[in-house]
Amino acid sequence: MLVHQEDNSSSAHRISIVMPLACLFLSIIFIASCVPWQKKYDLKSKEEMTELEAIPRLLNALEDKDWFVRKEAAKALGNIGPEAEEAVPALKLALNDRHYDVRQEAAAALEKIGSELDPDLPVLILVAALQSEGWSRPKEAARELGEMGPKAQKAVSALISVIKKDDHYMVSYEYTRIEAIRTLGKIGPAAEMAVPALINTLSDMNFLIRQEICLALPKLGKESKAAIPVLIELAEKDPNNHVRVAATQTLGLIGPDAKSAMPMLVNVFVNEKNPFICEQAAFAMSRIEPSSKLAIDVLARSLKDPDPRIKNYSAKALSEMGEHVTNAAPELAYTLVKDEDTVRIESAKALGNIGPQGRYAVPALTRVLEAGNPDLRKEAVIALGKIGFPTKESTQALTRILKDPEPELRLSAINTLMQNNIKSPDTVAGLKKMIAEEKNREIKKAAENAIRQLETAPKK
Repeated sequence: MLVHQEDNSSSAHRISIVMPLACLFLSIIFIASCVPWQKKYDLKSKEEMTELEAIPRLLNALEDKDWFVRKEAAKALGNIGPEAEEAVPALKLALNDRHYDVRQEAAAALEKIGSELDPDLPVLILVAALQSEGWSRPKEAARELGEMGPKAQKAVSALISVIKKDDHYMVSYEYTRIEAIRTLGKIGPAAEMAVPALINTLSDMNFLIRQEICLALPKLGKESKAAIPVLIELAEKDPNNHVRVAATQTLGLIGPDAKSAMPMLVNVFVNEKNPFICEQAAFAMSRIEPSSKLAIDVLARSLKDPDPRIKNYSAKALSEMGEHVTNAAPELAYTLVKDEDTVRIESAKALGNIGPQGRYAVPALTRVLEAGNPDLRKEAVIALGKIGFPTKESTQALTRILKDPEPELRLSAINTLMQNNIKSPDTVAGLKKMIAEEKNREIKKAAENAIRQLETAPKK
């Protein structure tokens, strides 16, 4: 027992001697490493390191094996400022240094030095900032790159790397990834090489990431069509409605290349309970295949839906499909009789876009000219001009519109009368009275042109 105690005391004695020696040894190494690395490159003082003559030696130090030396050399070059412009190429190379501190110090030096001769320099500096520690500075760098638009094309690879960091230890880094995705969208088609990476990331667990990718993809040009199969699946089955809305909208923005999505879109529009998804489904159908008989029939039937929002989405989509919706004209004309004004306005647009094939809607459009909503009256006037086939009733109604208190309506009425060469004693008289009383110069000039055209045109 006594022997054991003696062993312990001797061990403690040895440790008490060794520890101070070890600390002294480490201190010597540390001091030696910090000494004066400048001596190695014949830099005798801090003051000398700010002189132009030191630049060649600092450039040599920028290639040192020791990362600490490289970092200090970059910092010193930055402290020299704009006069160290000859160091820009070497500092640009240092932006790819394997050590984080060297990259950051090189970026800081380049900002201090600047170079009007190198248009890519601001992008390269921000690319280095994307690799900063934490999430705030990389997020800000991504945002600044986005403000550059297509000029930031050389940052695409770095932005892709940021987006792929789905296992980053900081939860807040998700905001950086989102900003990087938005920036790719702002860069536009010049960032099309990012499409495969974005498609792979559409399986990300964070619904905000999936949503932002959907919104960015159609901005990246034709390459985005590679995402169509995944977008179809997201639009139909994603557990988050925000993602479904974004995916559906994106299919519409991609356009005719997304024709394979039409069956899904029709099904979603008919069966979906979320009105925002229905809105984007209607929009997508109108953009992808405006001549689709199936889509037109579904949209026409939905004009009688009890939900006014669905009716409005249907009418708006039909108005975007142009002359293809001739078969929907009866349903569109029916909504003009009595419905919400928003639906009636879109229906009037749709009937006008059909053109002459919508002529049997002229009586319904004529009655709308007496409506209280000026926007509705205006769309009816425009539609009558596009359809043609004026009747006695429509001519009289248009002549009355020449006295409407809304300037835009008066101007639209003049254009419709000219468009259809509607020459009648009442019309000519109404235009002459307008010329005498009208205070708006543009409208008065339009009325004068209409008189000249109608007086020389053959009577219809």
